[in-house]
Amino acid sequence: VHEMYLKTLHSVRGKHDVARVADLADGLGVGPGTASEVLKKLVRLHLVDHERYGLVALTPAGNKVAECVLRRFETVRDVLVEVFGVDPETAVVDACMMEHAVSPLTVIRMKSILKGVRAGAISLPRRGSRVLPSDPCSRCEALGVCQAAATIEVE
Repeated sequence: VHEMYLKTLHSVRGKHDVARVADLADGLGVGPGTASEVLKKLVRLHLVDHERYGLVALTPAGNKVAECVLRRFETVRDVLVEVFGVDPETAVVDACMMEHAVSPLTVIRMKSILKGVRAGAISLPRRGSRVLPSDPCSRCEALGVCQAAATIEVE
């Protein structure tokens, strides 16, 4: 959660590197009260500066974390699009979920593969290749959601 707040604050801040709580809340799809509560925690962690009812700014440490999350997101998104041929809209959603779980070593390997693909040193199957019909995941692909995960009730 904290990483998403820092990443979103990084993207919604204006030319003066500050944002309003409402801008952050809108960017995250949460209410201003929820955003304010998380901001209190981020202030205690010295990742943001925020005076009550004032503007919000990333501290140098918060900016460093936000930029790291953004780099992980962009790397995962680019691998999904350029290596796996995932459509950009799906890649953004998937990368947003994956950016928080991927290890630094995996990101480094992804960047290495991207560099090879972009340089033409690594060849890939043609774009648009689909899951084979005999693959157990083909039904889920056709439906657009993992049926195994869909059966689990979220609390």
